[in-house]
Amino acid sequence: MIHRFLISRLTASFTQRNRTQIQLGSLLPHNAFIFFNPFTSGSSSKPESQSNQHKACTFTVSYLINSCGLSSELALKLSKRVKLKNHDRPNAVLDLLRNYGFSKTQLSIFIKRLPKVLVAEPDKTLLPKLKFFDSIGVSKTDLPKILIGNASLLTIGLKNNIIPRYKVIRSLVRSDEEVVSTLKHGPRYFHGYEVINDSVQNIEVLRQLGSPQSSISLLVTNFPSVVFMKHSRFNEAAEAVKEMGFDPTKTNFVLALQVFAKMDKAMWNAKLEVFERWGWSRDICLLAFKKYPQYMMVAEKKIMKTLSFLVEDMDCSLEDIVRCPAILNRNLEKTLIPRCAVVKVLKSRGLVKNGLLIGSFMLIPEKTFVEKYVTRFQNHVPLLLDVYEGKKLD
Repeated sequence: MIHRFLISRLTASFTQRNRTQIQLGSLLPHNAFIFFNPFTSGSSSKPESQSNQHKACTFTVSYLINSCGLSSELALKLSKRVKLKNHDRPNAVLDLLRNYGFSKTQLSIFIKRLPKVLVAEPDKTLLPKLKFFDSIGVSKTDLPKILIGNASLLTIGLKNNIIPRYKVIRSLVRSDEEVVSTLKHGPRYFHGYEVINDSVQNIEVLRQLGSPQSSISLLVTNFPSVVFMKHSRFNEAAEAVKEMGFDPTKTNFVLALQVFAKMDKAMWNAKLEVFERWGWSRDICLLAFKKYPQYMMVAEKKIMKTLSFLVEDMDCSLEDIVRCPAILNRNLEKTLIPRCAVVKVLKSRGLVKNGLLIGSFMLIPEKTFVEKYVTRFQNHVPLLLDVYEGKKLD
């Protein structure tokens, strides 16, 4: 089976890597690993004189400030982790990264996280990895973001680490495009044997339950933190969601799973207690959860503010909100308040019916709302746009 083959390859590579580190550790003096360069072969050079060390430190600090845009304080701190002898190699590294989409700001952030990249061999060590990411469809817009999210991707081997991990993730989704989406949402999960192993077992749970590939791909690409979590926790969450009555063959199953997997029992009960203060029973909360699981991810403070506005200021009933729990996830200041202000004016002028469902104007895109409820009625209410933009009217 492809999953077991890929996992065995990863296990072998990690075992070999650990053995190499142990052998090196027995040869190097105490604290030598602080200066060990992951991009090189590990061979040591002759100790520099104090004078040369001082020159290297001074040059390194100057380069980090002038070429990488770092502050003097940060440059001095990073100079203890990397030593530059001249411009040649670091210039070549920066040029290569620029060619693959890094902006000036992104370069500064990346060097801050991985200063030793400046002493890596551009053509031998970095370029093959950058070409690989390009080959699977990572754009030059996305690549800097992915590497900033997980700088260690450029420190691990291509053949024995990156490619085997890619193959495992590729086996979970439908296309390279979905692999790229997974990397964008969770680059840090593209690392470590344990999380890769857990991801294969977790997706196997969904396949055994009958979840379609479309649902699996949705979970992997948008919620990688759930897919790569410990298998025991994932399995527990899947069982709980199934017991709640969710159908594993429907998309809502994985949406509920990703919510429930991120919350322990105490967090779940705390959210229920917040809604109970507004008269929601636990059965009503579950009913709303089945309609739109993501509403349970809203922070308690935001829940209180939003319900206060909807119930006390807009006279929304419990039924109105339960019918459309997704409105709790909308931004209060940027969406709920301005849209409700417009609809309130339109209702007062008899331009829209009083029984207008809140979901009908709260969940549509902004452009659609403006066209349907603002532009359309501006001849009747000339200042309607001002109302929408929150301007005080005399």
